[in-house]
Amino acid sequence: MQAVWMENDYLRIGILAGRGSDIFEFYYKPGGIDFMLRLSKGIMNPHHHFSQIRNTPNQMEDYYYGGWQEALPNSPAFSYRGASLGQHGEVWMIPWKCAIVKDRPEEVAVKLWASPLRVPVRIEKTLTLRADQPTLFVQERLSNTSRTHLDIMWGHHIAFGLPFLREGGRLTTNARTMVAEPAMPAHRRFTAGVETDWPRAKSIDGRWEDASLIPPEAGTPYSDLAYLSGYGEKAYYAIQNEEKNIGFTVRWDGTVFRHLWYWQERYATQDAPWWGSAYAIGLEPWTSRFPADAQQAIDSGDWLRLEAGEVLNTSLEAAVFEGEFEE
Repeated sequence: MQAVWMENDYLRIGILAGRGSDIFEFYYKPGGIDFMLRLSKGIMNPHHHFSQIRNTPNQMEDYYYGGWQEALPNSPAFSYRGASLGQHGEVWMIPWKCAIVKDRPEEVAVKLWASPLRVPVRIEKTLTLRADQPTLFVQERLSNTSRTHLDIMWGHHIAFGLPFLREGGRLTTNARTMVAEPAMPAHRRFTAGVETDWPRAKSIDGRWEDASLIPPEAGTPYSDLAYLSGYGEKAYYAIQNEEKNIGFTVRWDGTVFRHLWYWQERYATQDAPWWGSAYAIGLEPWTSRFPADAQQAIDSGDWLRLEAGEVLNTSLEAAVFEGEFEE
């Protein structure tokens, strides 16, 4: 699968153009650490490595190894106006085209673009590194290429793991509220469906907790998913290992990606797809929450609607920091 590498004195970024445009490595050179989650199954080519039965709605889980995926045009597996869509959409597994647009000592940039098979959208993004900054700049352009409106769920599936969070961590963000997803299993951490003021949350045993604290790897196993909401235009989060004095921050437009999905899988799920072996902390900007009923969410206006021919431009920044996080 085609890969693209970008680097400056601070960062080495690995981009899997041949499969979803994943950022599979975000390596910070001064600290000697890769922030992206990497599960033990590693990165597999879906065109070479596949099961006897392929027509399942959750192939995302079959091939998920960690990293940073672009998820589009949906999250739940369902039939959208006659188009059968699998978990987390189409663009994460297809090859993207790419072109190096800048390759100078002061700045490098690569453009990637793709159009999925079943929903008529085009996604383009340009990734840029500048010589003097530990920051990846992401410019994105989403186009409805059809003559009818489209309802879209769009997300950045960013996940962290070990060794970065072995000692635990702290999540800082300018969200206002938090609510836990009801569909998560019983081995969860937070009481489902109770909206609270971030970072205050109620645990399943009724105690109030600080949800911004991520326990060490050796802590009690659990799985959970919560939604952090109430962002203004300038949304951000920072996840930091305070013992190692290092962290990772993402900034984005909170009017586009209105919710941050806070996913935690800490060795708790003993069955498929994790088999008791996954330790992952996902912090994912999304346009919508995960809907129990996708069509109902669309009808209520919760999904992003693109009119015929409409184009949406947005941007994100991802950076490494040491010491105290500056909002």
